Amino acid sequence: MARYAELHCHTNFSFLDGASHPAELVYRAAELGYESLAVTDHDGFRGVVKMHAASVEIGLPIVYGTEIGLPRPGEEPTPQPKRKRHPKDIPFRRRGRNKRMHGSKPTTRALTDHLVLLAPDPDGYVAISRLVTQGQFNGKKDEPRYTFSDLESAARHGNLVALTGCHNGAVPRAAQRGDIVGALQAARLLKDIFDDRLHIELSHHGMPEDDVRNEVLADVALRLGIPTVATNNVHYGYRSEARIADVVAAISGRRNLDEADGYRSASDLRYLRSPQEMAAQFERYPGAVARAADLGRDLAFDLTLIAPELPDFPMPGAFTTEDEYLRHLVMDGAKEVYPGLNGGIAPNALERMEHELGVIEELGFAGFFLVAWDIVRFARSKNIYCQIRGSGADSAICRCI
Repeated sequence: MARYAELHCHTNFSFLDGASHPAELVYRAAELGYESLAVTDHDGFRGVVKMHAASVEIGLPIVYGTEIGLPRPGEEPTPQPKRKRHPKDIPFRRRGRNKRMHGSKPTTRALTDHLVLLAPDPDGYVAISRLVTQGQFNGKKDEPRYTFSDLESAARHGNLVALTGCHNGAVPRAAQRGDIVGALQAARLLKDIFDDRLHIELSHHGMPEDDVRNEVLADVALRLGIPTVATNNVHYGYRSEARIADVVAAISGRRNLDEADGYRSASDLRYLRSPQEMAAQFERYPGAVARAADLGRDLAFDLTLIAPELPDFPMPGAFTTEDEYLRHLVMDGAKEVYPGLNGGIAPNALERMEHELGVIEELGFAGFFLVAWDIVRFARSKNIYCQIRGSGADSAICRCI
């Protein structure tokens, strides 16, 4: 019986790219009998919490990762001209793309080489988080900029596993052109960074160029001794949801569906396919599907292992606990917010605050409220406007501090 784990999967937290909610993907993967499922949204871990919650409910192991874009050698951002609209303008119909409609709206974004990173354990998760954070700092809104130096550091410290990515990756891009020399060069560069943790990713969405690309990729893998793994570069859970992906792509390109017709993917195969389908698709590449299952099994871990704990809040004077200091701040502020008789506090407000403080102490959240108070205090000192969001907006103690 075929075994499989999907190692390249985008949720709807890959905004305007993925079309399915993380929970839907988890339920479908479990229904298909997957060994595990990876979440590899673009440039971050936005979908992992929902994915983890669903995995706990259903019992499916999850692999945590992301897909980043590395700068291409000599590539600089180039503004693309705005597209002039005309009532009779009919989009040029061509073979669709397997990705978002890059170039369909004015942009200064440089083209990048995609790379999938997978965390083998909590340390790897931290390493990816730091890499993405640094990339966001280096770039600008929606355009993180990664460096090979930062990637090498993250790979070393986090023992990261890498897949060569979709057709937009450096290795498969060269392979799709039939450029074996370029593909080998790009693969050697990644192998120098990841060593035996690099895997050549094979995917097939029924396009003629997929056969050419995979043949060259398999040749690269054989020459360099790099294992291959099969993926489906998933963007939705069910085949029937390909239409939703088309709508998402049109929104991304700021076009209606008629205008986007020539840009939509020509394939509706980027869904969670059964292990049997994947085994049949990659029959000519022995071991690629089974290796995906093995890798997915080995890389999955419990996300609760990395639940962060706040450091102790620095307290002044004779205060010894965070709960004690928070109570002092609350009661001091309550005299102005909820004034009572003789400079005291209104009884009904005091009763509510005692209840809230009790809940906070029971849950160990005093440090969180002190951090929020410290941020608001700083903002007020600099005349920076701020407001509360979430359930804390109805808290009596928040009004007091």
